[in-house]
Amino acid sequence: MWSQSDGLRHEIFTSTYTGDEWASPVKVTDNNANNLHPVIAIGDNGSKWIFWSAVRPNGISIEYAVLNGDEWSEPTKLPLEQNSSITPSALADKQGGIWLVWAGNDGGNDDIYVSHYQKTEWSDPHVLHAPNEVPDITPEITYNKEDKIEVTWIGFRGKGYVRLASVYTEGKGWSAEQEKLVEQEVEEEKVNNEEEQEVELPKFLPSDSQFFLKIY
Repeated sequence: MWSQSDGLRHEIFTSTYTGDEWASPVKVTDNNANNLHPVIAIGDNGSKWIFWSAVRPNGISIEYAVLNGDEWSEPTKLPLEQNSSITPSALADKQGGIWLVWAGNDGGNDDIYVSHYQKTEWSDPHVLHAPNEVPDITPEITYNKEDKIEVTWIGFRGKGYVRLASVYTEGKGWSAEQEKLVEQEVEEEKVNNEEEQEVELPKFLPSDSQFFLKIY
């Protein structure tokens, strides 16, 4: 999945690698927005959701589409009342739900928001960290090595930016933010790299595109 310019704006495209070749690209968006930062969440049941930032003159919103059979649904705008909602990250949990985090701005500094989709609707979004007057940006959500849902992001604390994390526990909710040590990230990245399969990127992928590769 990637964001590609058509000369006027960026659109979202997808392709799937099966066997030994990539399928022909499928165009998901065709709107009057620059569609950037695409990510995908794939559930245990095979469900596929893609999310991206839709940049328009009057603001930035998060939109998404769901794969129904062999076709992607029409893009849907996440119902948010924010000046900007950008850089989404998504996770399909083991109960069939979808978790979504993003950097949202309601007129001040960016904060990290989270919402959970279950059955037919999204939960009311809320800020993941304690209230502050500094920027929090670029969140990522995944299962950690303890098999718990974890969100990491970059936040300005003290005199500079640091990597922060919050962990979700069923029945208790999200933990208070904690600084995530660089050594932890290096070790986790090493483990992830060892588990990754090597896949050759498709030749039709533009060199200047923003792409997101999911191996499953």
